Amino acid sequence: MGSIIQTLKYNITIFIWVILAFLLLYSCSTTKNVPDQKLLLVENVVEVNGKKKTETNLNPYLIQKPNIKMLGIPFQLFAYNMGNPDSKQKWDEKIKKYQDSAHFWTQTLSLKQTVGYANFNKKINEWLFKNGEAPVILDEIKTKKTLKTLYQYYLDQGYFKTQTSYSIDTLDGKKAKVHYRVTTYEPFTLDTIKVQIASPVIDSLYQIYQKKSIIKSQEIFERAKFEREADRLTALFRNDGVYHFSKYAIHFRDIDSTSTDFKTNVLLDIADRIIEEGDSLIETPYQISYIDRVNVYTDYSYLNETTLPKDSIQYNGIHLYAANHLNYKPKFLTRSIFIKPGDRYSDLNLELTRKHLRSLNNFKTIRINYEEKENNHLTANILLTPIKRFGFKMETEITHANIKPFGVSGKISFKNNNTFRGNEQLQLSLQGSFLNSTSFSGVFFNAWEVGADLSFKVPRISLPFQVEKIIPQKMSPKTTFTFGSSLQKNIGLDKQRFTGIMEYNWQATEKINHSLELINAQFIKNLNIGSFFNIYTSEYRKLELIQSTYFQDIPLEENPISFIGTVLNDSNFALAQPEAYQTVVNVLYRYNIITENVLVPSMSYSFTYNSQSNYKDTEYVFYRIRLSSAGLIGNLLGKKNDENYNQLLGTNIAQYVKLDLEYRRHWNMKWNNILAFRTNIGIAIPYGNSDVIPFSRSYFAGGTNDIRAWHIYELGPGSEKSGLEFNVGNFKLLSSLEYRFNIINSFKGAFFVDAGNIWDITKSELTTEKASFDSLKSLQDIAIGSGFGLRYDFSFLVFRADFGFKTYEPYADPSKKWFNSYNFKNGVINIGINYPF
Repeated sequence: MGSIIQTLKYNITIFIWVILAFLLLYSCSTTKNVPDQKLLLVENVVEVNGKKKTETNLNPYLIQKPNIKMLGIPFQLFAYNMGNPDSKQKWDEKIKKYQDSAHFWTQTLSLKQTVGYANFNKKINEWLFKNGEAPVILDEIKTKKTLKTLYQYYLDQGYFKTQTSYSIDTLDGKKAKVHYRVTTYEPFTLDTIKVQIASPVIDSLYQIYQKKSIIKSQEIFERAKFEREADRLTALFRNDGVYHFSKYAIHFRDIDSTSTDFKTNVLLDIADRIIEEGDSLIETPYQISYIDRVNVYTDYSYLNETTLPKDSIQYNGIHLYAANHLNYKPKFLTRSIFIKPGDRYSDLNLELTRKHLRSLNNFKTIRINYEEKENNHLTANILLTPIKRFGFKMETEITHANIKPFGVSGKISFKNNNTFRGNEQLQLSLQGSFLNSTSFSGVFFNAWEVGADLSFKVPRISLPFQVEKIIPQKMSPKTTFTFGSSLQKNIGLDKQRFTGIMEYNWQATEKINHSLELINAQFIKNLNIGSFFNIYTSEYRKLELIQSTYFQDIPLEENPISFIGTVLNDSNFALAQPEAYQTVVNVLYRYNIITENVLVPSMSYSFTYNSQSNYKDTEYVFYRIRLSSAGLIGNLLGKKNDENYNQLLGTNIAQYVKLDLEYRRHWNMKWNNILAFRTNIGIAIPYGNSDVIPFSRSYFAGGTNDIRAWHIYELGPGSEKSGLEFNVGNFKLLSSLEYRFNIINSFKGAFFVDAGNIWDITKSELTTEKASFDSLKSLQDIAIGSGFGLRYDFSFLVFRADFGFKTYEPYADPSKKWFNSYNFKNGVINIGINYPF
């Protein structure tokens, strides 16, 4: 934690210094470090058939690119040019002079200060060279290579008659622009596609799946399609038993690039397998290979690989071995093994087995190899090295979210792997956080939270009946049981939570995931309801105004609830001042909602689609649909109280239906920048036992990951400006568009626009016309915020500072809705960890 803050402080100090210096540097030459007789490459222009193409499409094929720019300014080049290659030697010599006590600066300041000043300048220079970018000097050899790659690119698209050329425009001030010109003519199309396959086995498989071929007659020639067809055929053959087949056996021949009618025939040629016998190479037909035996070594180590196993068992044709004692139940371990005796060899089954064994989180290493036997038989050997049975882990992290203040948390976890010999995992976690709650003054970390969770993970669907036909094992099904409790202090009214969850997860495909929470029961107990009017000061001010106006003789400060009771029992006041009376009714109603202990026994289903292949994939689509319902099961177990509310353990049971839709899309842009978009829609409808949604399950607007021009809970509902500390609703719309760009090395920037709001659709007693969502006309209440952000990427987390400005305020007077508060005075600074979406 300390090293992160120190690194961040150091980098931000230098970064600010560099930004200020840019004001002077901007007028300086970008060619400061360009040698004489050399040119700085400032632009590549690609013209295809006389039309200019954007660099974004052809960027991968340009060998040499100009210096990276942000908003048209090469900041990294400026930073590099600010550096001095002789700086280290210069300041080292000055440090030697400072050692002389008679030196002017040493006498004026001190030796420590002068040396510190010199070292600071050395660090600045080092930072500039490390984070800057050297000038891109035009290299004509690379220009010619680029011309070849452009030619090859269009050749691969079927433009066999392509012609290319380039020219260099010398600009003023040792700068240059390169023009690449490409003439493509017509693309070639595929005429006749012939097939020549030597091995009968390969030919038979090809004929069965020929209709799925990617290359088709009369379509334009594209080399990428031929690559995909070769991959398709390789996967087809190897997944259907052809163990020895290789992609390199596939050849596409007889492609004629000289044809005058812009058509070409293609021959798909797959020869027999070539094997070595002595000094000779012999052709032999490919054959189908079958698995004759599967051996699983459950505690493999290089120390015992030559030792005969002492324990073994056979289950469903799979042989399991252990050097000492078999610690895994065969029934459950073999569920993750898709290589079966008698089956044809399959790459897919090999990868499925490796993936599922890895997902058990019980093995350190997983190795699978095959031994070739006679008559095209294979023996599969699966070598598993277990992790330690018991584990202990300590973690610390910086936390920040819309609903959680900035803080530092610690976590201690105890884990028991393979708990009941079925690859289960039992984990006990103890966590604590020190937080900064803006509701309380004093020291920075003025709030805390402690909790404990006990989780039990099972790598299968745990139900009293079979579901394998619906959710097969290849979908990596998991069941997680979680029990936990937490205690908060100085966060809101202080709460104690008890949670019990039973959740099922399975992955239908690489991109699609399902989650079913059969039960997610949460009991929330407020521990400090006596502080309600200290925290919700706007409610107290309403009572204070009524007391000073109508009830000066009745004390308010000592017991606001008693004061409310006195006012509500005054029938004369109700008749004489109905609006003031209703205000007190609303205060009491809101008090009861927020301070009420609540039991939320919910169940939910989530569908998630994510096309992101890994964390480095920055162009992807993500969407999630989540449907939840609270109170169905709890209502059956509860009993009616005198007020006709269903209760369980003396607490009202919340009942509602909730639907959440989330969509995200990221696009790669020029210079490795990213355009990110997200939209969220949420609606929650109470029914039966509930008139409103529990506060903890309601929607809010504003905050670090929401509409960043407003503080959390500040915005809404609708066009109402209630002045309440915590504004919530049961219908929400939110959309954001963010352009993320590189500034210098780990420093990133962003421009963003957020739009959205919350509304109330329950028509409750507290709901005003401005807060309600009645029709599409209510969409005019959508608030808009915009701004910019600065981020520092530590590689394992991103520190983020976003500056949001109120662009459209739906609650303002008509003449003041747009840009009335668009200034730093009314802006909001959001400090966050990682990206908002």
